[in-house]
Amino acid sequence: MFTIPNLLTSCNLLFGCCALISLEKGNYDWCIYFMVLAGLADFLDGFVAKRLQQSSELGVQLDSLSDVVSFGLVPGMIAFHILEKTNPVMQWVPFFGFLLTLMAAFRLARFNVNIKQGNNYFTGLPVPANGLFFAGLLALYQQTDSCLNWIFQPFVFLSLIIIFSILMVSRLKIIKIQFYREWLQKNAVLLFVEFICIIFSFWLGAGVLSLIILIHILFSLFHPFRNLQTHHL
Repeated sequence: MFTIPNLLTSCNLLFGCCALISLEKGNYDWCIYFMVLAGLADFLDGFVAKRLQQSSELGVQLDSLSDVVSFGLVPGMIAFHILEKTNPVMQWVPFFGFLLTLMAAFRLARFNVNIKQGNNYFTGLPVPANGLFFAGLLALYQQTDSCLNWIFQPFVFLSLIIIFSILMVSRLKIIKIQFYREWLQKNAVLLFVEFICIIFSFWLGAGVLSLIILIHILFSLFHPFRNLQTHHL
């Protein structure tokens, strides 16, 4: 039960809880840091499980339970918080933020009941990518003098919530990042563009997370997925 991969997964859940507390206390920077740490722990648990050959059904369930908190509930709370601040008149509107939480739960439940899993791409937007996208938006929300403030107009922000909720439960094929030579060669352009995005961190700060996720989605839309298996996550 208490294997190294499962302990890493539990760190994902712990960081998600810390992100929630930081958000509630108004410490946005630490909320973002904890979400990035949760994403790192989520990546490492699967990586280590494969290397140590310690994959288990318990680990699969624990991973999904952790993800629904760190990358489902936390972005839902971020969306609720931003809508509450930008739309103080209609008090029911912020609750639309939890559509992200609901769709994340549906997506993870779909993963748990699917046995066949490929290795080349995800079906639908991965839940951690959704979480990091909204973590990036939280960073942009802090930049009150940014020219991107229009994103937080209620109609625009609600549209983003709906779009990303649909993407999570869609059948859209999303490129899965891997680290073997053939994959790196085939996706060199994507990696180069995403690396270049780091330059924008001087302007966007942690908001560059949202830009990287958007670019990854756009590349996936035009990627020639031939003779590839689906990863039902």
